[in-house]
Amino acid sequence: MKRIRALDEETVNKIAAGEVIERPASVVKELVENSIDAGAHKVLIEVKDGGKSFIKVTDDGCGIDPDDLPLAFQKHATSKISGALDLEKIATLGFRGEALASIASVSEAVEVRTKTPDALSGSYIRMENGKVAEVKEVGSPTGTSIVVWNLFFNVPARRKHLKGAEAELVHIIDVITELAIIHYDIAFELFSGSRTHFKSARSNSWDDVLSRIFGLKAVAGMAPLQASGRGWRIEGMIGDAFNLRASPDRIFIFVNGRAVSSRPMAGALREAYRNIIPPGKSPIAVLSLEISPELVDVNVHPAKREIRLLHENEICSAITQEAAQALSSYAKSVASERLKASDQITASEETLAQNAQQSTLPLDVEDTALDQALPERENRPILKILGQIKRLYIVAESDQGLVLIDQHAAAERIRFEGLVERYQKRSIRQELAQPVTIELMASEEIMLSSWKEALDDIGFEISSFGGRSYSVRSVPALGQKQESAEAVHDVLKELFLRGKPGPNSVSRDEILKLLACRGSIKSGKELTLAEMEQLLHELGECNNPLTCPHGRPVMVTLDQSQLERLFGRR
Repeated sequence: MKRIRALDEETVNKIAAGEVIERPASVVKELVENSIDAGAHKVLIEVKDGGKSFIKVTDDGCGIDPDDLPLAFQKHATSKISGALDLEKIATLGFRGEALASIASVSEAVEVRTKTPDALSGSYIRMENGKVAEVKEVGSPTGTSIVVWNLFFNVPARRKHLKGAEAELVHIIDVITELAIIHYDIAFELFSGSRTHFKSARSNSWDDVLSRIFGLKAVAGMAPLQASGRGWRIEGMIGDAFNLRASPDRIFIFVNGRAVSSRPMAGALREAYRNIIPPGKSPIAVLSLEISPELVDVNVHPAKREIRLLHENEICSAITQEAAQALSSYAKSVASERLKASDQITASEETLAQNAQQSTLPLDVEDTALDQALPERENRPILKILGQIKRLYIVAESDQGLVLIDQHAAAERIRFEGLVERYQKRSIRQELAQPVTIELMASEEIMLSSWKEALDDIGFEISSFGGRSYSVRSVPALGQKQESAEAVHDVLKELFLRGKPGPNSVSRDEILKLLACRGSIKSGKELTLAEMEQLLHELGECNNPLTCPHGRPVMVTLDQSQLERLFGRR
């Protein structure tokens, strides 16, 4: 076995650089974070070849004192902390003092021009291969400008794994985007040659930068979120159910001003969207957690991307609860506007289909909602109902314009929220007047054992009756009606086709969605005026009236300007 020996300083620096500097975007991140810590109001970032050959970061911050400039390139030399105890109360983005040393060790050259506000002249240092090549006084504005030439020129193994210039530029844009969101009080500009890739202005809120990233329409649909607890506070903006992404890359999470990856926090946010957006879709959102430094460990990973939080369960629970409430408030507000009555005359029932017979589907309980006496007209913010199209959509007029309502999606949302409410009150179980017996195939018996816990929790009582026969004594329901064996079996078969259940909350919702769908007014059903009015009234009472439990839109509004464009009037 070979003798153990200490590595030389150059090798140590390159190893450290491998931990901190993964690609050009890592360099940009470290340098810009230093600019932020320096109190900059404006940061300019220029790159060439995706940052592989040239990176320049210029700020108007406090600058570096001439005596400290050579020290800035020494490993673990920093102005951010002075000892181990300070690690528990870090309030800056950078603190370990290894970024500049690491960058210089894997770059052909690094140049720094800097000046403090009270200095008469600026200072200049040039590092080549990690060594000081030149130090002198220069003319310079207040602040710091750092240029990095030919990243990884002496680490070919790392350089050959870099992607093309466009792909590396995308990573840099992502870094600047994150920093600009949380540091909206700083102006950022990223350019390459004559082309500007990102630009934001200083602002008192993040509305401006979010508009540049998500677009004005998406930001108009975002709702504020706030929550606080023991030593922590969260603020954020969360998007509505109609501005979605196929991946969670537009959920931005920050902890004490640092962009982080937190699966628990992102998962807690997505939990609030369950049952209002389609599966596989992800919302847009910004969450900013301010937490006492002693309650968070930011030094888990060299890139400081991963963190550990104390009170994580408390924080995640608050995110879900407050996000769900914010989404509900926003959806109710939008639906209230869309369902607001037009000032014009209410359509008469003579213009509508009359006396349509109410029909139900298997496992549909008595639809007591539509059979109840209607409230007084003056107490209901009802639309001017014009009729139905193809027995699929209710057509109405509101103050906003023409409104189309998917009658099945609306009824499904109403019934789903009713089922959820009964489940939460533990009153969802409906005893059958007479137990029914069902026959299951062998494969269905296996799936029944997988789903049994979830089925029991949601109101089913199914027990073996010998052989492949099973007795059903109770079902989940909203009203009072005896169910047939065929109806129960149909529901179970459809449920089993979905495979094994996931986590309890998800499997519970899968059953509730299925029951809500099967028991709702279907497309193709002719409705009377009274039924349409009652449907819209109950929809307005829902927590999330804009989408069905599967995330599909319930209503679409064509405002006056859209109608005029359709007819070439503008």
